[in-house]
Amino acid sequence: MKVAILGTGRMGRNVIGHLQECPEVTEIIACDINRESLEKISEQNKVRCTESLDEILNDPRIPLVFVTASNMAHKPLSIAAMKAGKAVMCEKPMALNLEDAAGMVEEADKNGVFFQVGFELRYSRLYSTVREWIDGGKLGEIRNIQCTYICSEFWRRHSWRTKLAGGGSMFGEKLSHYIDLPRWWTGSPIRAVYAAASPNIVSYFEVRDNYHATFRFESGAVSHLTFMMPFASTSKGDPLQDQIEQRKDDGHELRFLIMGTQGAAETNVFRRQIKRWEYSEAEDGFESELVENRTWKPEEDHRYFHNTRDQTHDIVRRVRDGLPPMTPAKDSLETMKACMAADLSADRGSEVRINELREATF
Repeated sequence: MKVAILGTGRMGRNVIGHLQECPEVTEIIACDINRESLEKISEQNKVRCTESLDEILNDPRIPLVFVTASNMAHKPLSIAAMKAGKAVMCEKPMALNLEDAAGMVEEADKNGVFFQVGFELRYSRLYSTVREWIDGGKLGEIRNIQCTYICSEFWRRHSWRTKLAGGGSMFGEKLSHYIDLPRWWTGSPIRAVYAAASPNIVSYFEVRDNYHATFRFESGAVSHLTFMMPFASTSKGDPLQDQIEQRKDDGHELRFLIMGTQGAAETNVFRRQIKRWEYSEAEDGFESELVENRTWKPEEDHRYFHNTRDQTHDIVRRVRDGLPPMTPAKDSLETMKACMAADLSADRGSEVRINELREATF
């Protein structure tokens, strides 16, 4: 199969590397408006490069494109590919406003094409294990989820991701993953969102660098996300050290607590741990017992979190075999709605109900 990459920045290079490991892919064509970026890709990855989008859209031998360009380009590139009958994998956020995101889903339906959004944490072993425990009845019905995400400022001063016109929002660009997972685990629509954010600490950010956000689900479950960006020590990525080990005690944290009626789970990136508890009723009261405590090796980090490799390979095989997306685009649209509602709530200082959300912009 011939596959095209639209956008050769960091994520585009990442996907190219995964495609080169995929036996179903016979040729990779990279497209970008930045000639310097294309030349670097051609030299380092030995793929065919073009500045012409039409060359890709008009080639019937290319059934699948990966949209890995900057966020503002997601909608026009995806729509153009869908109109040309291509299967599309688009990185999140789908678009910078709700109308455009909904339009992308409608366009995919109208053209009858494959359309999946890049929520690779659903492929990641750390988080898919929780889903397996839930599906196996080990946690019961999910009632409470807490995500704590604390990091250093990792984008740096001149990144387009810090700009409202470029990245759109911290929720759309980064935190959507940590809303998508609770939606996946609970299996319930989000009913309402309340979010608050203090004034930024990072002076050159146009987007917010912190949030406290609470999501109420139709099932009655509640999920809370605490995100603080500049607290953890700035990491220079010492090549002589394991980065997770280096960061685990310097303020970095990425941890979920998932609590159900029959048990609980914890995922902890910087401790390389996933744990499970079982609940029981003793004669004198409620009891909890730790029954599983798993770890993984550093070389398995990619498989356990942000598993873009397996996502890429799965999408190629699904398109080859005529199968639907693992995650329907309509489902990903619900995550985008929740992200936009959270930003709107932080703006207004009041709760936003999802069914009242008509138009929203990152």
